[in-house]
Amino acid sequence: MNNTELLIDQNSTGYRYSIEPFLLADFMPLFPNQSVLDIGTGCGIIPLLLIQREPTLKVTAIEIQDGTQAEKNILQNGMEKQISLIQGDFLKEAENLKPESFDHIVSNPPYRKIQTGRINPDSGKAVARHELSLSMGSLLDKSAPLLKKGGLISLAYPPERLGELMRELECRSLYPNQARFVHGNYQAPAKIVLVSALKEKRSDFSVAPPLAVYNGDGTYSNEMNGIYASFNYINRPNGFGEK
Repeated sequence: MNNTELLIDQNSTGYRYSIEPFLLADFMPLFPNQSVLDIGTGCGIIPLLLIQREPTLKVTAIEIQDGTQAEKNILQNGMEKQISLIQGDFLKEAENLKPESFDHIVSNPPYRKIQTGRINPDSGKAVARHELSLSMGSLLDKSAPLLKKGGLISLAYPPERLGELMRELECRSLYPNQARFVHGNYQAPAKIVLVSALKEKRSDFSVAPPLAVYNGDGTYSNEMNGIYASFNYINRPNGFGEK
């Protein structure tokens, strides 16, 4: 792990990251010199966290909205040699990426179907939260060909979409191998499920122990504090499962 303190700035308006990128970056198994694709990178937070964990990774980050903040974060953390930023629509940019070129694909995608809930009037938040530009099906359609055989894809979705996600993965020969449910606290229902799947390779499916983000008094749990500390990140974002 890189012991340098991580600096992550984000815009004061529009969609702002919460806890999910930290959960995903902690959930992903990483190995030296892997190639990783992050779809919908926002301010670049997931690639920054991954490089903090494993500095030998090569990460390609794609963002449909303004990538200025992501570029700034990459530069101020000195990670420009490890992270390549593409500003554009993943559904189009995927055509320019080499098939079977990534060991791992990760995304904290829009959670909500277009027909569910109120569309946020802020366009940045709307695109990040609702499937206006990237649905589960289109994300997986374009992702699967880019993964190496035996490569992993890791995603975060609300638990109510787990059945749909498992079906959508398997019909593209992406076989779920692990899941983890994330709760606000252990007395509350899960708000997020993290799922990873292997391309064209079946393995025993396992469910990791549940994670509680908060203690009963609203303070961060020991495990959540440990996740933040593992990235050498001092700030603590507010909100959880609020997409």
